Amino acid sequence: MMQWFRLEERYRRKILNDSTLGNGHNFNYRLRYNIWYDVPFSKKGIVPNSLSFVINDEVHINFGKEIVNNYFDQNRFFLGFKYQLNDQNNFQAGYMNIFQQLPAGNKYRSLHTIRLFYFQNLDLRRKGIPRN
Repeated sequence: MMQWFRLEERYRRKILNDSTLGNGHNFNYRLRYNIWYDVPFSKKGIVPNSLSFVINDEVHINFGKEIVNNYFDQNRFFLGFKYQLNDQNNFQAGYMNIFQQLPAGNKYRSLHTIRLFYFQNLDLRRKGIPRN
């Protein structure tokens, strides 16, 4: 299980309505909270050439002086499978629901999608330094 927070500073084009951009930009912050649960099918855990079940939920919240009505931005919920190729690489496939507030502030959309992801974790540490 993992969880993390992410803070974003966002400069975005002004929006006149759902389909028309205005002149200038707005600035706001977005806080993202993600919780991830990975259930390996292998008795050895998450090791190369193993499969696991993944459940993930990420909530996006807007804030800042220009945010008036739309504090909630979106929620991304994922159910799927992960194949661990090696120590640094994995492939994920599954169902994702994106529930998102539209720019008007009082309209929402729910997207049912298939998500295919390839993750690569780069180890940029110098060689010869022991890993924990």
